[in-house]
Amino acid sequence: MIRLALLYPVLCFVLLGAHLLFHGFGLAIALLPLVPAVLLFVRRTWCVQLCVALLILAGFEWVRTAVELAMARQAAELPWMRATVIIGACAVATWLAALMLVTRKFSAFYKRDQQ
Repeated sequence: MIRLALLYPVLCFVLLGAHLLFHGFGLAIALLPLVPAVLLFVRRTWCVQLCVALLILAGFEWVRTAVELAMARQAAELPWMRATVIIGACAVATWLAALMLVTRKFSAFYKRDQQ
């Protein structure tokens, strides 16, 4: 069941890769977020800690994008609220994925192989 729940943070990393690809970073850079997604399935404590840190940073990237998008659309006198809420929801979803990885159940899952 834990491995199935790991698909949620993996999808957050895939979404970040799609975001990078959309902004023209190229396929090589857009595939980089898949590296920590694979590390989630390695049962080492440092792997999950790295993924949590990267998910928190990814959430801040979504917030930066939401602010940038809102400012650009307001300057062009276009509707901006819906786009900003959608990107903000991406930030919240990414932070919830990071929060999920630090719960007791996941900590026990990653510490089991350490003993």
